[in-house]
Amino acid sequence: MSEMDATSYSPMRVLHIMSGFGGGISSFIMNKAKEMSKFNIIFDVVTYDECSPAFIEAIGTTGGSVYLLSNPKTTNWKTFKESFKKPLQDHEYDLVQCHIDGYRALAYYFLLPAHLKKCFYIHAHQSYSPPTSLFEQLKTKFDQLINRSLSNSYLGCGYDAIKGVYGNAVSVNEMMMIPNSIDPKRFSMTSDERQQLRKAFREQFGYTETDLVVVQASRFEAVKNHQFTLKLASYLKQEGIKMQFIFFGHGNLEEAIRREISENQLEDYVQLHDYEKQIERVYAGADVVFLPSLYEGLPTVVVESQAAGIPVVMSDTITDEVDLDLGMVKVVSLEAPLIEWYTAIQEMAQADLLPQDERINHLAYNNFTNRASAVIYAQFIHGERNHYLIKEDN
Repeated sequence: MSEMDATSYSPMRVLHIMSGFGGGISSFIMNKAKEMSKFNIIFDVVTYDECSPAFIEAIGTTGGSVYLLSNPKTTNWKTFKESFKKPLQDHEYDLVQCHIDGYRALAYYFLLPAHLKKCFYIHAHQSYSPPTSLFEQLKTKFDQLINRSLSNSYLGCGYDAIKGVYGNAVSVNEMMMIPNSIDPKRFSMTSDERQQLRKAFREQFGYTETDLVVVQASRFEAVKNHQFTLKLASYLKQEGIKMQFIFFGHGNLEEAIRREISENQLEDYVQLHDYEKQIERVYAGADVVFLPSLYEGLPTVVVESQAAGIPVVMSDTITDEVDLDLGMVKVVSLEAPLIEWYTAIQEMAQADLLPQDERINHLAYNNFTNRASAVIYAQFIHGERNHYLIKEDN
């Protein structure tokens, strides 16, 4: 599908179901929405959260709208049902894309008219750690069975996410991956612009030019493993090694993380801040991006970092699909001694900045640009493609 013939396709309307705003799912939808007018695809979104003006504007460029759902946990089932049925009354849909999986997807599925149940797709965004208890194992199997039964395609952002959501019964040949994507223009800057952003960032947060600054930009949730980072910071303090960690995000564990920083007197090693909307300026000011997650689907932050020219040190639980083959990603086992993590950070912090053109070319080659990923997505929506693997079909 080329840009010239994209508008020859008849219009299609997609209803996206997402629970909350502010994470990777809303970013996925917004980045795709920015390209959809080129492919005659309209997005509507239902969600429980208020969305940012930028998100609403992006959906609006497709000709669609954002609908606010009533949460049955705080209201009642009838009110939720009425709020969900509003877009179904306003529009005819060709496809429903549900970004909520497992038993929680059932409520939305059963409220759809019969013809849309045949066009219902669950999008896998998150992988899951292997369950340990018998109850968790049974629950996982049940959720995976639901996902396979409801979804018309094994759709997701990457291998680990699809396996986690749909189970090991799904073969590689059945997978339809839609790469999480970014706008490369956000991370393209001249040397002077980068230096200005670096200076401003370090002045704002109290770092010197020679400080080794390590950024962890992720939700404050257990899966992101901030406790591991604090453990590493404590080790470095004990060894008399200076390194600066800065967390950007929000989430349920924020207060617990703040308490741990205080209790271990790590204020000189770790800063905690709210999510940074202009993440490109954070990358420009950092030396290394750090991601010790317990598991991930396909973390966009790793793709962004490489596009920005900032090396990454990440855990071996994260899929190598995010590695753009630029030599900018270092993988370390969560079981490795802390000294190995420190050595990896030091090594990557010394890496040379690769030319911007080379980084962006690798980004596009792996279909992680908004434009390249949107082509794959549009081909899927218009029924031209039902299989794609990241790095296989470049």
